[in-house]
Amino acid sequence: MVKVSIIIPAYNAATTLKRAVQSVRKQTLNDFEILIVNNGSTDQTAPVMSHLVQADPRIHILQSMKGRSRARNQGLTKAQGTFIQFLDADDELAVNKLEVGSSYLTNHPNSSAYITAAKYQNDKRGDESIRQIPLTSAAPLLKANYLPMSAPLVRKSALIKPFREDLEYNEDWLFWAENLYKKEIAVSSTVGTTIHITSANTMTQFDRMQMYECYVRGILKEEFSARGPRYWARDMRYALNYLLSASDATSEDLKLSKTMAWPIRFSRLLLAVPPLRAVITKKRNAVKARSQYG
Repeated sequence: MVKVSIIIPAYNAATTLKRAVQSVRKQTLNDFEILIVNNGSTDQTAPVMSHLVQADPRIHILQSMKGRSRARNQGLTKAQGTFIQFLDADDELAVNKLEVGSSYLTNHPNSSAYITAAKYQNDKRGDESIRQIPLTSAAPLLKANYLPMSAPLVRKSALIKPFREDLEYNEDWLFWAENLYKKEIAVSSTVGTTIHITSANTMTQFDRMQMYECYVRGILKEEFSARGPRYWARDMRYALNYLLSASDATSEDLKLSKTMAWPIRFSRLLLAVPPLRAVITKKRNAVKARSQYG
């Protein structure tokens, strides 16, 4: 058994996959396997993958249907590592991320994940920012998604539920919440991953992600009874964003949990008052303009 399995979904990633893989091959830890999952690529991803396999026997190619969650689940079924590291095909790992994280988890057997900060690099605008992970436990994962996909190094034995393959966005939030809630985690302020924001990220994606936030929050309320006053403000925010995103971006009707009914109803009342709608819309547009996905 290898120490770490790195799972990389690759969809039309011909121009970035080599960079992602090289960031793993440069790790100070050598005991790993790389599972590249080609999930329906139509560009030159397959030849790039073949070339990478020839360069390093630790790299393995898997195939799946299109979809990030399908690809990651395929990787999880084949992974031989004690620890799991997810990495998107256009992102990178810091050179010592695997060594530091696996060492910590080996020495702290009660911890399920070692989580680092992330650098967001906007390749379109040319700017970057650091996102620290504002967690001391996994409990707040029921309220919001605080974990970039490549920030955690996670113990494989802690992963009891797969990714939901029917979710278009925020599948990672549900995955981390379902698998880490009530488990011990460690959070480091050191940057362990670089997340590249490319021109493929659009405003439409921003809107749809906000719709799926409301949808996933409803699932978590049902699964964990995560309700009460400490959640009310966040639930109102999700409901307002859902209603505004649905009118802006898509007519898709997600079947929200009944637990989100009162925030949706109250949000409709607020948005029915023109001055309130104007203020809420202005604040949302400001967030949208600042978003990495703008």
